[in-house]
Amino acid sequence: MSKKCSRCGGEMSLMLRSVMYRNRVRIRNVPVHICTSANCTNSQVVEAIKEDLKKLMNDLGQSPIRQDIGFDEVSELSHLLVSIADQTEEVDVTRLMEQRINDLLDLFLLAQSLGDQQWMNDIRKRLTKIYGNV
Repeated sequence: MSKKCSRCGGEMSLMLRSVMYRNRVRIRNVPVHICTSANCTNSQVVEAIKEDLKKLMNDLGQSPIRQDIGFDEVSELSHLLVSIADQTEEVDVTRLMEQRINDLLDLFLLAQSLGDQQWMNDIRKRLTKIYGNV
């Protein structure tokens, strides 16, 4: 997920940052590319999560209440990155992804047994996001 800076051509590194929305909502753990060049301050939200971030902001509306939201609760990519960042030793990303997929499938079975169609649809979307970013 590394990329070149569109402003200076330097390397950009991937970081989890907080984004403020309407000066009222702090959205934590948003994956952002940050330029590592000393004289450049360019940063860009990771392309793969832009739609999730836009949807969250639309859902919050123009005058949201003051709150703090973990983006890892909204975006599967962010969730996986936070899981990787939380590891104290070297991590097997494939194993973490498999574990998350299994967790979501277990939740899907629970939602299915309860007949909760909305929950099932949400889990389907989350699984699709994981497979779309592999």
